[in-house]
Amino acid sequence: MPKSSAAQHQVLPFPDPRPGMFTGYIARWWMLLGVSALAVPGLFAIVLVIARGGSLTDMPVFANMFTKALVVHVDLLVLVWFLSMAFMLWSLIASASRSWLAYMEEAALGCFAVGMLAITLSAFDPNGEALKSNYIPVIMSPLFFIGLSLLLSGMLLMLCRLLTAKHYSTWFNPPLQFALFSSGLIGAMALVCFIWSYFQMPPEIDGEQYYDMMFWGGGHVLQFIHTQCVMVCWLLLAHALQPEFKFPEKPLYLLFGVGLVAAFAAPLAYVLYDVYSMEHRQFFTWQMIIAGGIAPAIMGLMLTPFLWKMRARLAGQKNALWSALIMSVLLFLFGGFIGGMIREENVVVPAHYHGSIVAITLAFMGATYVLLPLFGYKDMSSTKLAYWQPIICGIGQIMHVSGLAWSGGYGVLRKTPGGLSGAPLNLKIAMGVMEWGGLLAIIGGVMFIIVVWKSVRAKKTVA
Repeated sequence: MPKSSAAQHQVLPFPDPRPGMFTGYIARWWMLLGVSALAVPGLFAIVLVIARGGSLTDMPVFANMFTKALVVHVDLLVLVWFLSMAFMLWSLIASASRSWLAYMEEAALGCFAVGMLAITLSAFDPNGEALKSNYIPVIMSPLFFIGLSLLLSGMLLMLCRLLTAKHYSTWFNPPLQFALFSSGLIGAMALVCFIWSYFQMPPEIDGEQYYDMMFWGGGHVLQFIHTQCVMVCWLLLAHALQPEFKFPEKPLYLLFGVGLVAAFAAPLAYVLYDVYSMEHRQFFTWQMIIAGGIAPAIMGLMLTPFLWKMRARLAGQKNALWSALIMSVLLFLFGGFIGGMIREENVVVPAHYHGSIVAITLAFMGATYVLLPLFGYKDMSSTKLAYWQPIICGIGQIMHVSGLAWSGGYGVLRKTPGGLSGAPLNLKIAMGVMEWGGLLAIIGGVMFIIVVWKSVRAKKTVA
């Protein structure tokens, strides 16, 4: 790992807001791109929630758009939004070192922006067939594959930016430097897995099965970037709430090391098993079950007493940071609990990962509230709108996840709209809870977009 750019480390685990100290001008564009990417999946999520609940499934427009909306929703959320926020953190930590290749990060940003646009427009290709492969579902359209290629190219450029930096910014303390550097190594391993899978795929396999197998290994490894970053964001939020907050350093290195070790065990799956074998799939499944959520769960439990103590001490100051942190931690733990209920391939599976995905999303939203004033925008963390936004989004997602898990007990299948004709009353109630919870979560997402828009519009000079 590169050395810090100064002998004396900052005590603060987040950027120093003093004039002239904060130069992450590209990082702010990663944040704004991520927020834009979050807005588009929100629009497609409306189609998904309505179609899943069966309210309007008789309308051809919803029946035809469901699978394409699902593809765009997933790809823009877990690729563009998540990775843009991770790249924002990478950009901040690498800003102390000049790039060996001029405009490398700007090129990565351009790749992501154009790639996001291409993937979004591919949903409107009348000849494009949606394939609901796991981790990276695809639309069989030239526009989609151009977009996906640009996203992967942008990721490669950002990995070069992070991993070739000679110095890391002392805006982050050593454990967080290790966390972000290790997330870059994990990203490199994910790309290796994608390439390895591509060259091992047998020619007789095609269609949805082909992409499901090709993206299975790398898609699993990619999730460890997000678990590293969500823990970094939790610590940023805790410290922003109380500057005196301290988390023991040695346990931090252990927690951040779990994801790194698990990700670098991935080549064993390719050496020991064929990429199309059940053993290969089970390797990554157990990898995620054993190591995927254990570190964030431990950190979340360790943060719980701090969150309880802080509940009445804010008096309206930065209370949006508290609500974002507590809802993120609660939802992550709830999603992990739901994961323990998985017994077969039904909607309990998306109930589990929706809990985890939105928990990470809420952590990134909270980190955005921390960084907005440091990027020169208005501080919104003490406003009522920002305070209620994570609560509404989190409660809505808890309802959504609970409804999915409840309906999973009745054998409702994944990735399938409607299907409630003649269903028992309990199932209809469960799907109703899911539908209304999903809509509430979307409202929370819209509130976040409004908060960021208001902050950016009312620009403020850092002082």
